[in-house]
Amino acid sequence: MDTVDGRGRTSKPRPRVLIVGAGAVGQVYGMYLQRGGAVVDVLARPRQKEELEEGATLYKMRGKRGREPMSFRPSIVHVDPATTVDVDYDQIWLCISSTGLEKGLDGGGLDVMFEHAGRATVVVFQSGLHIPALLAPHVADMQIVDGGIMMVSYQAPLTEGEVDHPGVAFYMAGPQPFTGRDAKRVVRLLEAGDCPAEEVEDARATMAFSSATLMPTITALEGAGWTFSKMRSGPWAGLASSAAGEARDVVAAQTGKSAPAALNLVLSPTLKLASFLAPILAPFEVEIYLKYHFTKVHDQTERLIDDYIARADELGVSKKALTELRTQVFGPIES
Repeated sequence: MDTVDGRGRTSKPRPRVLIVGAGAVGQVYGMYLQRGGAVVDVLARPRQKEELEEGATLYKMRGKRGREPMSFRPSIVHVDPATTVDVDYDQIWLCISSTGLEKGLDGGGLDVMFEHAGRATVVVFQSGLHIPALLAPHVADMQIVDGGIMMVSYQAPLTEGEVDHPGVAFYMAGPQPFTGRDAKRVVRLLEAGDCPAEEVEDARATMAFSSATLMPTITALEGAGWTFSKMRSGPWAGLASSAAGEARDVVAAQTGKSAPAALNLVLSPTLKLASFLAPILAPFEVEIYLKYHFTKVHDQTERLIDDYIARADELGVSKKALTELRTQVFGPIES
């Protein structure tokens, strides 16, 4: 409802947004949404409460060494999902890993949060093929806006001397893509805060194909000891390429859509070239970042690889390379 001041002037109420997960991704989106005019609350871990209430420091990357300081202070820092039910939210942003979402819905309190979410728009970034079924008992499909994280963000300093004070460093790799009934509203709010965003035809499928390419590649990089040179010289690039092709075939069979043509060009020579150029072109230390980030979300990577293998069985898609990659890096799947 519009509000009216003492002079009879009307104004739209500021949208109220809850960020679930106040890590590097959640803090960046929260900052831009706040700059766009939203009242932003977060659901964080207890150990983050004091820092967030005082105001978190963020750094926008400007080239290899440039780090522009920014700040983010949420209106409310929740540490228990139960306290979120006392606030009416217009949007709820799920900025947690897929395994974090699973645990949150299975006795972690997110189920209670959704019971009281009303008709809030729920922004979903998790790209696993099992996510729609996971959310279906809790959120109506018409409430969901699918999004893609087109940024790199991490707890800085990643390397000594990168920043003066600890905070979150981030780099926007492109416009943040969104699809859904309320996607326009999400995009406008981000754009109002000077964050590049766009409405696309099917963010869920696009990110599913991207994830199907990325997860086997990251798994192979872990097998190579998180070292690009070993990725190039050993069998890992070829195995990653074959496994990613199988994972994309799984997504195609599941969704009835075709993979973007560019992803089908991610072959062994392409991966080797990318591993050579990335450290030169990226405004951060790529090898260190990948090891840091994907070691932290290791359970999610393994969960997604296992899901591709299980769905390949169900859909009659080849899983030979995926199974070999899984066995070499994580060990065989326990029966």
